[in-house]
Amino acid sequence: MSTKRFDDFIDFVLEWEGGYDNDPDDPGGETKYGIDKRSHPKENIKSLTLARAKEIYFDEYWRAGGVEKMPAKLGEVIFNCRVNCGPGRVTKILAVTQDASEFIEEQEAFYRRLAAARPKSQKYLKGWLNRTRALRKRLGL
Repeated sequence: MSTKRFDDFIDFVLEWEGGYDNDPDDPGGETKYGIDKRSHPKENIKSLTLARAKEIYFDEYWRAGGVEKMPAKLGEVIFNCRVNCGPGRVTKILAVTQDASEFIEEQEAFYRRLAAARPKSQKYLKGWLNRTRALRKRLGL
């Protein structure tokens, strides 16, 4: 079960999350469609289907985050951040701002701090920033 709003946006997330990967520098470990083994230890990541990944995104990231009840644009920004950074980071950024554009700025600042503090993550910084730029473009921010 999903909603039209979720269905209209999930392809953006999946475009950035990609297929199967098992990068030793990724703290999430084995990953497929952005669903990581560390956060989903009971899932068979290698055999994960796209349909199952969408179910997980809807249940654990969209619905659990209350995204459907949020204003358009802000909800999509928050969903994207829940997927890429986790719900804890969303809570910290929401304590600073509830403006979609400013939220993305705070998320980008987090990525820069993370890359500086964790050298193995520096290789992801360009992709993270490209993703937030694409999100701004998609949402007209």
